Amino acid sequence: MVQLPEPTDEKSEAYKAGCKNISEIGKKRICQAGNKIKKEKGFEAQNLDIGFKVFKLDTSNIRKWQPDYGNLKSSIIDYRDNYVKDRCELDVVYEIMIKYGLDLSYPVDEYTIAGKTVYSIGSGMLMICLADELTIDLAHGILAKIKEISPESARVVFRDSGFKTDAIKTNIKEILKCGGVEEFISL
Repeated sequence: MVQLPEPTDEKSEAYKAGCKNISEIGKKRICQAGNKIKKEKGFEAQNLDIGFKVFKLDTSNIRKWQPDYGNLKSSIIDYRDNYVKDRCELDVVYEIMIKYGLDLSYPVDEYTIAGKTVYSIGSGMLMICLADELTIDLAHGILAKIKEISPESARVVFRDSGFKTDAIKTNIKEILKCGGVEEFISL
């Protein structure tokens, strides 16, 4: 459901019930419908997932390169971490999904591989790791997880600043390529 947050009339029942905009009415109705289904189904619906995700349009989580040509060294150092501050990893994960044209309803599973958080989208079709200090063990672990999940094709996205050296980045890329990963991206 796509709903603009248009304000509700202050005299309306919805406003009096705490719904300051139409989006809040939609969220409330979805929750009520889910709870009604669980209540009607009783025990068999005990583990039924009635949750939903809410997305809001915002600016990009990845900073645009805008160098200060008068002080290029400072610009490069400042841009080492190219993610907007105060955004969580899932914000970046969902933005990457949008950039790949993936449906936001695809499952996003979280795994710990070689001590790092790795997100698997759409049953392994896209793997994302935004951690620092990426290692060869992580690459092997991601390959093992891809083989376990067995997607038709696999792409892997990393945070570019997570590679300590170009050699580690190249080695991880080659390990994944030899393991059948079709696309390797670092942001």
